[in-house]
Amino acid sequence: MQTTETRRLRSLARTAPARPLLSVEDRPGEWVVHTAGELYEKVTATADFLRAAGLGPGRHTVIALPNGEGLVRALLASWAVGCTPMVLPQQATDFERQVLSADLGEAFTGGFPLGERELAAALGPNAVRPVPPGPEPGTTWYLPTGGTTGLPNLFPVTPGPGAVLGAARQLMRAAGWSPDAVQLSTGPLSHAAPLMMCMAGIGGGAHVVMPRRLEPGSLKSAVRRFSPTWCHLTPNQMALIDANEALWDNLSASLGGVLHMSAPCPEDVKRRWIARLGGERLYETYSCTQLVGATFCDGVEWLAHPGTVGRPFPSSEVLVADEAGRALPPGEVGEVFMRSEWTRGLADSGPRRLRGHGDGYLGVGDRGYTDEDGYLYLTGRLDDVVLVGGANVNTREVESVLLAHPGVSEVVVVQRPEPLMGSVLHAVVVPDDPAHPPTIAALREFCGGRISPYKIPVTADFVAALPRSHAGKVERFWRA
Repeated sequence: MQTTETRRLRSLARTAPARPLLSVEDRPGEWVVHTAGELYEKVTATADFLRAAGLGPGRHTVIALPNGEGLVRALLASWAVGCTPMVLPQQATDFERQVLSADLGEAFTGGFPLGERELAAALGPNAVRPVPPGPEPGTTWYLPTGGTTGLPNLFPVTPGPGAVLGAARQLMRAAGWSPDAVQLSTGPLSHAAPLMMCMAGIGGGAHVVMPRRLEPGSLKSAVRRFSPTWCHLTPNQMALIDANEALWDNLSASLGGVLHMSAPCPEDVKRRWIARLGGERLYETYSCTQLVGATFCDGVEWLAHPGTVGRPFPSSEVLVADEAGRALPPGEVGEVFMRSEWTRGLADSGPRRLRGHGDGYLGVGDRGYTDEDGYLYLTGRLDDVVLVGGANVNTREVESVLLAHPGVSEVVVVQRPEPLMGSVLHAVVVPDDPAHPPTIAALREFCGGRISPYKIPVTADFVAALPRSHAGKVERFWRA
């Protein structure tokens, strides 16, 4: 195997074959530990299986597997033969697969399905004759994203796995990770951040510990058996852990670093984590599936610049521009563009390209501003703006007002078609007390004087919970 990541695995298998690289919770409280030597042998056998099936450079594998050894092995084996994997959520329906792959055509339909049956066959008694390995693919993987249009699609992430995962390890090291880390992996591997951190950790030699799901029993089992020293979390996962005192006490005792990303972190959750863990052990990064760039800060910096998502991480640059593409000074809100050493090679069909400021500045639909020290603050998304009677309304602004109401726990504001105004606002509310939710009249009265009348929602639904993706992000495709 000649790719960067498989060379790393081969080196670990030769120098420390008994070193644990991946531990997966098979059944509640029962763990299967995969060593470097074992994983290398299985990846090699799977790569030989793929080559015997005619797979090689320029081909694609289609992977829709649950978190675990099979998914990790499928990725490494795909890279070993020069293939680019297309990673889908395991539970994706046929319709969802059609939506995700609509722009890919033959690249997707001609992809080789690499599922549990194929993985089992690769390790079966009918071993195939080893075939010479292929070169590293130029695209690491295709992953689901809706970051540029609001509609889901499979996006090709470049450059190849060696560069992508090498950059991820650079970021992880800045956030307290090291090759001897015991790395807790809690997110679904069909999402960019959990997948990248998991694969970068394994390639770097860390021991990645993967519970069956994000729930107290699985997490307690992982903590008690392995004492994780580093993890990547979403803000939603942070809030769930924060609410469980016993789990928090166990986890914080061993953690040397936590990196969070994927969604805005509520200020109260962020402050509690800093108070409990220490600002020097809590880190935040802002990036996207398309890897156009990244920002980074620790908790100490965040306390000095509350609300920031950090400053540009080395090799990244940030520029905030108005609708005409003019660069804006600190303090003024506009569209956020970033570039890094990779973005110059991305096709125009990807994220929106900013013209007139040199090559490589790309945007994924976020709005924000910088301060005088270069720290970036996000204020919402371009697709959060709704036209109400000819006036632009940022739904995040309305949500922030509604969240101040004592009877509101969570809320999403969406547009609702209206013949006279074109669109009006509709609120989807999780009440603080489900037995006594506030009325729409009470919410409208509360908003009066805080925001302009045209920004106040006209109608509302009251629900037990907001729909969330498997990465913990609120699904904002609610239809009024």
